[in-house]
Amino acid sequence: MSPPRSPWSGARAGPDHADLAALLARVAVGDQAAFDAMYDRVAAPVFGTVRNVVRDPGLTEEVTQEVFVEVWRAASRFDARKGSPMAWVATIAHRRAVDRVRSEQRSADRDRRAASPMIAYDDVAETVEDNLDRTTADIPTGRSQGCSGCRPGR
Repeated sequence: MSPPRSPWSGARAGPDHADLAALLARVAVGDQAAFDAMYDRVAAPVFGTVRNVVRDPGLTEEVTQEVFVEVWRAASRFDARKGSPMAWVATIAHRRAVDRVRSEQRSADRDRRAASPMIAYDDVAETVEDNLDRTTADIPTGRSQGCSGCRPGR
C-alpha cells in the first residue's frame, strides 16, 4: 500500500488538481462560492505552512488572512502549466510568512536600537575637554577672560 499523497504534491493529474484549478479559474472571475470551496480545501495546509514559519498564533492568523486576500486578487495569474494549484497557494503562503518574520525581526531590531541607552562616555568629547583644559591652563590669568584680553592694546 502506498503512503497518502501530500496536499502539496505537484502532481499534474488527478481530480484534486483539476478541481482546485477549476476553482481558481472561477475565483479569478470573482466567483465567491468558488473561493469558499477553494478556501475549505486549502485553509488547513495554508495555516500549517504559515504557522511553521511564523510560530506566533496571532501573526499566523493575520498572515493566513493575507494569503487568502492575495489568492483572491491574484487568482487570474495562476497558470496550471507551471505547477499545481496547491503548490501555487503554498508558495504564496510561504513567501508571505517569511516576509512577515523578516518584517517583525526588523521592527524588533529598530525597537532595541531606539531603546538602547545613550552612550555614557564619548571619547572624542573627552579628548577635546582634556585639550581645552590643558590649553586654558597655559594661558596667564589675566588673558583667559574672553577675546578682548587676547589682543594687546584693547
